[in-house]
Amino acid sequence: MPVITISRQYGSLGDELAKYLADKMGTKVVNRSDLVDELFAGMGEDVIGRLTESPKFFLECPEGSSRTYKDILVDAMKQRISDNANVIFMGMGSSLALSGDGAIRVRVIASDRTRAQRISRLDNISLDEALTALTYADRKHKRFVSTLFDVDLTELTLYDIVLNSDCLSVEEMADSVLALASKRELRSRIHNETTRNDSQDHQTEAPLFKNESEEEFARILDMYKIEWLYEPKMFPIEWDAEGNVTMAFSPDFYLPKFDLYLELTTMDQKYVTKKNKKMRKVKELYPGTNIRIVYKKDFAELIERLKAFG
Repeated sequence: MPVITISRQYGSLGDELAKYLADKMGTKVVNRSDLVDELFAGMGEDVIGRLTESPKFFLECPEGSSRTYKDILVDAMKQRISDNANVIFMGMGSSLALSGDGAIRVRVIASDRTRAQRISRLDNISLDEALTALTYADRKHKRFVSTLFDVDLTELTLYDIVLNSDCLSVEEMADSVLALASKRELRSRIHNETTRNDSQDHQTEAPLFKNESEEEFARILDMYKIEWLYEPKMFPIEWDAEGNVTMAFSPDFYLPKFDLYLELTTMDQKYVTKKNKKMRKVKELYPGTNIRIVYKKDFAELIERLKAFG
């Protein structure tokens, strides 16, 4: 499961989401105080106090070091990814620190009114006092990220997914994050497999079906809630004397649940000889690859059965 980072507004249920996800994933939440204590406790209480007091101290270097406290903090987060650690980072500008490292970057927001009402109930203070508290917290959080990373943390393009707890429960938000993490893990696995066996990663941002039959088949899979990817991978199967690929095979669909590649053909049986040849070569060159052809007759029968059920 990819590392998850959570940036949240005060009172947006970001903390509750992190705890819920940690319980579901069997992992732990790491926040700024956890890492600061882990990395800098040996440097004395005055160092911990300064780092807690103001973000500008993160830009200073410990005595005898050329690396700043920020550098040490970011390196520690990146190391967790290198170690394939199953962890959830809360705050610390982790979404910025781990940008491009494969982490799922989550931002949790809510309206000021909703957040103030939650804070008022939780802390037993007035609504006005709660509004003051969240304004102060937002300002501090924004300043921390701006000082360390020179960006505005409210810029939503910094995140992979933005969740509004005005209209989403903690459980619903967690389901969204876990679904994204599962998809990301699958795409990463396919990419790594293609690198190992010298095939090509053919995954695209959005499926562009070549014909109506493929689109219809995708709808059938959706109807039965079967997860699929469209042409995620291309298998080179023939090369010339210089090593250039002269023939390749890109199965139409991949069904992760069944680890199965499907090549759809609605052509007459006599025209599928070439596809059969390609499929046999894939099985020979890439042992363990589960691949099948769905013929015109099979596809037509499936459509008719579904029509019979409306």
